[in-house]
Amino acid sequence: MGDSRFLVLVLDGLRPDLVTGRDMPNLADFRDRGASLKLSKAQFPTHTRVNKTSFTSGSTPKHHGVHFNKIFDPTLLPDQFIDLGDHADVSRADAAGRLITATTIGQALRDAERQFALVHCGMSGAPWLLNYRGDRIGQEHISMAGYPHSTAEAARLVSAGMGDMPDTKGISHARSRFAFDAFRTVLYPGLKPQVGLIWSDEPDKSLHVDGLRGPVSRAAFQHIDTLVGDVVAWWRSLADKDDLNLIIMSDHGHVETVGGYPVGELMKSAGLPVTTDVAGEGAVLLPFGSGGLYLRDQPRQVLFDVVEWMQRQDWIGNLFTADLDGVNGVVPGTLSTALASIDHPRAPDLFFTLRRLAAAPDEFPFGRALDPTGRGSTHGGLHNEELTNICFAAGPAFKERYRSDTAGGIVDITPTILSVLGIEKPPTMVGRALGDLLADGVAPPDAHAEARDFTATAGAYSQTLRLRQLAGRNLALDATRD
Repeated sequence: MGDSRFLVLVLDGLRPDLVTGRDMPNLADFRDRGASLKLSKAQFPTHTRVNKTSFTSGSTPKHHGVHFNKIFDPTLLPDQFIDLGDHADVSRADAAGRLITATTIGQALRDAERQFALVHCGMSGAPWLLNYRGDRIGQEHISMAGYPHSTAEAARLVSAGMGDMPDTKGISHARSRFAFDAFRTVLYPGLKPQVGLIWSDEPDKSLHVDGLRGPVSRAAFQHIDTLVGDVVAWWRSLADKDDLNLIIMSDHGHVETVGGYPVGELMKSAGLPVTTDVAGEGAVLLPFGSGGLYLRDQPRQVLFDVVEWMQRQDWIGNLFTADLDGVNGVVPGTLSTALASIDHPRAPDLFFTLRRLAAAPDEFPFGRALDPTGRGSTHGGLHNEELTNICFAAGPAFKERYRSDTAGGIVDITPTILSVLGIEKPPTMVGRALGDLLADGVAPPDAHAEARDFTATAGAYSQTLRLRQLAGRNLALDATRD
């Protein structure tokens, strides 16, 4: 099936339980007619740019080196955080070294003399994670942040064919509509990519503002379902003629935000030597709801002091430090970064999440999270509902009306595509083909790996991580703090 083609449509932040016949009939119909991975999981940390990189590289942070939406790597940019949403930061960092330390789909396709093309809704730097070094290797993308942030040939084609882009700021359903039209009318006929990608920033952008039940989010669900209907209709007109397959997926789920905590201020008030300013003194803190601490020049005891302080806070969730024995981290009560497949030379000395809480049906039908923003819904941590994403596929390569219970997720999509195209996956690509979704395939040997619990305890603090151990990586399912 080496002549097959693929279009991947990503609906950022969409949870599978929101895809119902009542609220999203077009997407529900596509799911029911095709093959779906019903247990699909995102990669922890469940930040968008982590999962962008995990998707395009078919690997985990252990291999690709992206742990948050911003990262700190003094070997690349010693004087600042690298904002992976900012094109200027991404360009400066990559000029100093290799920003993504795994091989991506664009590079693998280029080595096989195949074309990759994408349209991305979102920040200016993020499409360069999906199409890493695309400008150097002839792989094309359009950034809906503006033509200057796009590759030259794609920008020339789309600007000539469609003119000015919609407003780049705020919530805009016109962006994803323009993105689809740009791919459908310009990039696909003009470049005939073997693999195409459209990344919609909805419903994620609306969910962060409005939560899972608000009117802005409901409007976003209706918008993307209409978009899906149009994408599916276009795909069906070409599926047989072009041997074109369609994958519709999301990169993570969401949990409701029920409170905000100023992590950096609380740590400073406790007398801990931390700073959120790279130019300042102390250990460097990335204060996301799932964040990190980099010791820099601070003594090792600071790490132990920070962890012990965090373990006494009722708002803290899970804690990870460098590997001690395959399960435990080097600080008592922490779990190993290797256990979560997030160990990397660039990894922070401490990963932490703010606490995730069980749903309260009379008040919150969804899981809840404490988060520095204190508004909307959020993601980044280890709650089952933010780890869960959608993965639906249809076309000549896939089974019809099939629901797979194979353990897997976003890391396995690119290896599955490459397997259909007959392209050997690169060594850093630890995901595997989801063979049982394919018309002539079988499930991978670790399809039904057992779910196991791993617990770390220190004093009154105890945490548990549930995961499946797959070939090449561990797949996080959920985590709790007792």
